[in-house]
Amino acid sequence: MTKMPARTDLIADWRNWRSASAWAARFVGWAVETEGSSRSSALIRIGLAMLFWSRWAGELLLYMDRSPAGLFLAANFFVATALLFIGYHSRAAAVWAGAVGLAMYYYFGFQLGREPWTHHHTYLLAVAALLIALTPCGRSYSLDRYLAVMHAERMGGPPPAERGNLWGLRLIVVQLSVLYFFAAFDKSNHAFLSGARLEQIFLWYYAGSDYPAGLAWPATMASVAVVALEYCLALGLPFRRSRRFLVVPGLAFHAILYLTLPVYTFSATTALLYLAYFDTDAVDEVIARLHGTGPAPTARGEVS
Repeated sequence: MTKMPARTDLIADWRNWRSASAWAARFVGWAVETEGSSRSSALIRIGLAMLFWSRWAGELLLYMDRSPAGLFLAANFFVATALLFIGYHSRAAAVWAGAVGLAMYYYFGFQLGREPWTHHHTYLLAVAALLIALTPCGRSYSLDRYLAVMHAERMGGPPPAERGNLWGLRLIVVQLSVLYFFAAFDKSNHAFLSGARLEQIFLWYYAGSDYPAGLAWPATMASVAVVALEYCLALGLPFRRSRRFLVVPGLAFHAILYLTLPVYTFSATTALLYLAYFDTDAVDEVIARLHGTGPAPTARGEVS
């Protein structure tokens, strides 16, 4: 008779284990086993190439640094990003562009002292290019796609499917969530939450040495709101149920940063990478409607 509670606990433990095991299997399926449309990856690939140019092209024109190292860097930068943009050997081009970005961040930035190249937006661009190489980014909107279709027509077969494994997009989701979480964690201190840091930023860029009356309380409320939003974005954007409430505030947050602070391409890069959060077949359906071709078949695989 005294064994009944133990047996009940054992059954509960078994059910909990089965539930955890099922959740883990579902997570693995979402992370590394889901296939979907390649169009989201292709759009991110094209956008990243444009952001590389927007951030660095003006600084890497051939006459800017005519040293051997400068010319070598410029040649690699423009060839890699051009191939990334047109989508020729797309995944190799993404690795190439990402490696150039990391060289600029670590070697030219930290080792040679080009301080603007050491910022987190530089790192995010480079890592995003490396991660997009793990996606089927060349199977849509690319020269690779055009050549594959031409080859299929010559062989008398159907064009290759615009689909592939999405695990590279999942890694982008993890990267963004980690970025948001530690951005919020870094601000979770009295210096920021009190509003002092925002007051300092406002005085530096806008007010000069004249401290505006009534700035303290708005700065404090804005500081708390920023930290709360970043924690919510870190923990909520990967999930469909909470994402619908966070996408607009997240994009608005980055738009405000872009317009008010010298964050260069960071906000634009983050907004572009939001595509990784959305179901790729849902994005494909929207594109199909815009093209007037109707919805595409779906095979959704999101964490809910």
